[in-house]
Amino acid sequence: MADDTVDQVAGAIIRQLKEGTAPWQKPWQPGERFMPYNPTTGNAYHGMNALWLMSEAERRGLGDARWLTFRQAEGQGAYVRKGEKGTPIQFWKWQGLEPVRDAGGRPVFGPDGQPVREMVRYERPRVWSAVVFNAGQIEGLAPAPERPVPAAWERHERAETILSNSGAAIRHVAGDRACYRLGDDAITLPNPDQFATADSYYATAFHQLGYWSGHPSRLARDLAHPFGSEGYAREELRAEIGSLMLGEQLGIGHDPSQHVAYVASWIKVLEQDPREVFRAAADAEKIAKLIRSFERVPERTVERETALPPPDGPDAVPEPTRVPTLIRETSPALQPPGPERTYLAVPYDEKDDARQLGARWDRTEKAWYVPAGVDLEAFTPWLPAKGSVHIAVDADPAEQFAEAIRACGLRLDGPARMDGQRHRLPVEGDQARERSGAYQGQLDGRPAGVIRNHKTGVRVNWTASGPAAALGARDRAQMAAQAAEKRHDRAHERERQAERTAQQVDALWTAATPARAHPYLADKGVQAHGLRQDADGRLMVPVQDADGRIRGLQRIGKDGVTRFEPSDRVEGGHYVIGDVTRPGPLLIAEGFATAATLHELTGLPAIVAFTAGNLRPVAETYRGRYPDRVFYIAGDNDRQRAAGSDGPGPSKLKVGRVLAEAAAAAINGQAVIPEFAPGSLGTDWNDLARTQGRPFAAGKLRVALAIGDREQAVRGLAAARDGAVPEPVGPVFGRSGKAPGRDRSQTRGQEHGHER
Repeated sequence: MADDTVDQVAGAIIRQLKEGTAPWQKPWQPGERFMPYNPTTGNAYHGMNALWLMSEAERRGLGDARWLTFRQAEGQGAYVRKGEKGTPIQFWKWQGLEPVRDAGGRPVFGPDGQPVREMVRYERPRVWSAVVFNAGQIEGLAPAPERPVPAAWERHERAETILSNSGAAIRHVAGDRACYRLGDDAITLPNPDQFATADSYYATAFHQLGYWSGHPSRLARDLAHPFGSEGYAREELRAEIGSLMLGEQLGIGHDPSQHVAYVASWIKVLEQDPREVFRAAADAEKIAKLIRSFERVPERTVERETALPPPDGPDAVPEPTRVPTLIRETSPALQPPGPERTYLAVPYDEKDDARQLGARWDRTEKAWYVPAGVDLEAFTPWLPAKGSVHIAVDADPAEQFAEAIRACGLRLDGPARMDGQRHRLPVEGDQARERSGAYQGQLDGRPAGVIRNHKTGVRVNWTASGPAAALGARDRAQMAAQAAEKRHDRAHERERQAERTAQQVDALWTAATPARAHPYLADKGVQAHGLRQDADGRLMVPVQDADGRIRGLQRIGKDGVTRFEPSDRVEGGHYVIGDVTRPGPLLIAEGFATAATLHELTGLPAIVAFTAGNLRPVAETYRGRYPDRVFYIAGDNDRQRAAGSDGPGPSKLKVGRVLAEAAAAAINGQAVIPEFAPGSLGTDWNDLARTQGRPFAAGKLRVALAIGDREQAVRGLAAARDGAVPEPVGPVFGRSGKAPGRDRSQTRGQEHGHER
């Protein structure tokens, strides 16, 4: 939202906090529908939109939870009363159905004659604004339909199921203390019979479960703040708004009476940073979504009965038939989803028999499998035996693999772990907690593995050496089936881990504050360009995929030390500075400071690849998106590194230049490398700008891009003569250092504003 809108919304919330009428400060009765929803679509409003509409309803004295647009009211035969003012809201959409088009840009039609559409994730969210009116502002609208209120025992059983399936450790003690302790990841609650009603008990339990959701293994919010601090107030705000949402969704109501002590802190936090209420609402939505997800998680628990106060009210169930309430003290053992397919050990001469029974051939894995849902009884002769078929080699494969890992520059102590999992390691040149290397090995069949050094770009596919023992047809089939099954399982686990990581880093990014002044930025002399910083003052650079989804974070400390989380996926990830959709050339660089410098000197969009070894994957991603654009790969001139080689891959000497040139060659782009005077320090364009001044660096960059443009043009002309690709168009720099559009009436010798 625009800053004026943010201030308007935050100002209204702050005023209501002072008056005690903010949405989460009001008590709501069990079964009452108080969260805003659209009666035309039946959908509830979410996040900040929900809080904003509740706030406006309170301010205007509107008691209806329904909100709809002017046209939706007309569609129901109603009309907005004259003089009534609507309330603006915004929607962010990250994906949507888009028409499928052929190579010529024409829509593709299906057999039914209708256009074919596919789900597409957008590079940036699409933002829509709408103006809605409360049902109390509309004449002729039918009364709101009554929503059935679940019986007390029914909503309590539902709430208990969520607590049970969450796996949260809940301890009950006498007294009035309710809290969550991060150190032992446990919730403490008063005994259930100390609460006036069961609804009050569950409301308190879910409030604490909101804190519990912030653990690093779940939504990974920053919980390390002492009681009474502003950080503590921020987390309390998230838990309270989450409780409000859950109370309405689960029908247990909302009681804010226990949290009035935090009002002054909330007001102070929001006055200092109005956007905090937007972040809190977004986090509260994630809290509610996570907790609601436990309604569907299967569990295996140890149960004990705990007496709760007897039900009251007209919907109470008589005591003899009342369902006992169960408080689970142990974590559930979650059952993994059933396999999508079961791989088989089918010898070649028996493949026809397997096919007739329904087996299918997996071309990728080179193995037969039974699809999900098919009875396995008929395939019993081909089900792989437990255990793996190993090919004998002439040495310990773990020791062989460890030697290869060290030869690639990774620092490994002891033998390699060949368990099929990905392991991160530091490499030579890493500082502090950096881990720029990774390996993954397995003992299925002939022992093999893969080694990656992201700092140098080295990738090695390793296989154990030595003569292999001969295998029979059945052993080969069994080995293929087992290997396929393990690869399939590992791929699914990688995807699940990537999804978990994406959820965690998204939560961390949402909770972070915009970076303004930071020692690293001051030292590098660059702007923040959308970065944020965490509670410890570390800069956060999001590692995004091509669809703009955050899947990792690079943290930069005040001392300039950078690191990624061990579970972050860096390969192919990047961060964009500027607008890549704007026509013109694209720049790709290793680090944030270099990319920021290039963007500030030229006005061109610059993409952060994070490591030299990641330049090529990022470049290939964007070449696929923009086949006709000009690309410049800004490599580091790490000329002062010692020569020599530690095994396979390029020499350490000029590895930045080597990998930048390789990335440029792979996409028909051009590498631009800064040149330094003999004996001077520095490796990248940011170093050049800081040591020699921005005007000097801008001039050198202008020349490098001009030369690169000329060389790309020569290649483009040659390719055009061969009918391969069109001639590329390079940048044009004026005195301001910006890149205006090319004037094709200029002569070739004047295009770049200097003589050739």
